[in-house]
Amino acid sequence: MSDIKPRDELEPTESLVSGLASGQTSRDEFIKRAGMLGLSATAIGGMLAAAGKATAGDLHEARRLAGSTVNLLVPSEGAQLGVKDKMAYMKKTFGINVNMTALPVGPLNEKLAASVKGSSGTYDLISVLGFTVADFVGAGFFTDLSPYIKKLPAGYGYPSDYPKGELEYLSNFNIKKQAFGGTTPYLIPGLYAGPILLFYRKDLLKKAGVAVPRTWTQYLAAARKLNSSGIAGNTMVAKSGDVSMFLVDWYTRFAGMGGKLMSGSPQLKNFTPRLTSPQAVAALQNMVDCVKVSTPGVLAYDFTISTDAFSAGKTAMMLGWTTISGPVFNPKTSKVASTVAVATTPGNSPALEGNIVRGGWGMGIPKNAKNKDGAWTILTYLCSRDWGKFEVAAHQTDPARTSVFNDPALNKKFPYLRTAGQANQRARILEIANIPETFELITDAAQQFSAALSGSSSAAAACKAANDQWIQVLKRGGHLK
Repeated sequence: MSDIKPRDELEPTESLVSGLASGQTSRDEFIKRAGMLGLSATAIGGMLAAAGKATAGDLHEARRLAGSTVNLLVPSEGAQLGVKDKMAYMKKTFGINVNMTALPVGPLNEKLAASVKGSSGTYDLISVLGFTVADFVGAGFFTDLSPYIKKLPAGYGYPSDYPKGELEYLSNFNIKKQAFGGTTPYLIPGLYAGPILLFYRKDLLKKAGVAVPRTWTQYLAAARKLNSSGIAGNTMVAKSGDVSMFLVDWYTRFAGMGGKLMSGSPQLKNFTPRLTSPQAVAALQNMVDCVKVSTPGVLAYDFTISTDAFSAGKTAMMLGWTTISGPVFNPKTSKVASTVAVATTPGNSPALEGNIVRGGWGMGIPKNAKNKDGAWTILTYLCSRDWGKFEVAAHQTDPARTSVFNDPALNKKFPYLRTAGQANQRARILEIANIPETFELITDAAQQFSAALSGSSSAAAACKAANDQWIQVLKRGGHLK
């Protein structure tokens, strides 16, 4: 549990209603401030009614969705904890019952697919992983949010409070061209983004006389030097088939070495992998060498176990999704909270430092949702600035909004946030994220790479095996002749 008590969000809303009822806050000012908190028209109408200031239209809006249900599907990567915390608040504020299903990525995608492809959806509001947007949004399963967005209150911060790249990846999609970006929003970024940072023990680096590594050669040298006294030089995600092995540990090295993942394009049917390039092999070889100075059992590590090992004081450095690894700064659960620092990821030149894949989730309403208006009400809350601040404070889960990454009060408690926000600004969309087979390809590569990490194959051979497998998948999908 966090050592920081979550702020009770009933306080600002009740204060608003009290001010309205007493005449200290005008009706227009109340509506503006309530909108900035991320409250929907339904909630605002209900509060106006409670203060005796409602019009007939307000009362209709407040009562229209009262007692209805929104079925919500989210990942079980930490954000579900905040949703659970606020179930009662959402029921009291919006009059809507929220039923949450929280699942790991694989089962979530299976549930998502089954729901959106049915004649009537199981879920009204769904978190969509960026790497699957092309598959699910691109196939036309989600509602165009443009009419809803036009009704957002002034000050809500969409789209101004998000990096351009995040909006292109987790909000707008061009179905006709099957491309990220465009002008049609199908999702709102949230519940959280997914920047990747280098986490390190500043006390151990100082004691060993090691500078924070800025290149991958320096990273390996530092890991070797720090690997002593019962503490591993580094840890990583090395579990066979784990997508974060590819996305966090391999791709960050690959991008930081100047690698180019693909040539051609799916549209021209010459989409060709470059997993046998010198940078691809070198990135995997760097991981192989780092395994030798990592924690025992690292070949079975997913991102949670890797973070737990760091929090337990077993290792000196790691790469991590900040939304997963942020709790290393929580003194209630981390033995090293006071000695942790972060930096942008290494690169083999200054221009390549901080080159990471863009992660994160977007929230959307399926076309076959039973309660679209209720889903939009809950969406506007869970993607609001206020929600982002609560979620960071309560559970150290990344926000999606730039203003929350840069919030002064939160940065005093969690000094990684501002650096994470900088990384989020720079992150780039994975080159294969624009085809439906994205997850399959990532998993295939992570399975092949594991042979090199275990020592049963060379890095070059594992990269070639992955490349060959990708070619088969790309041909089967019609992206490569």
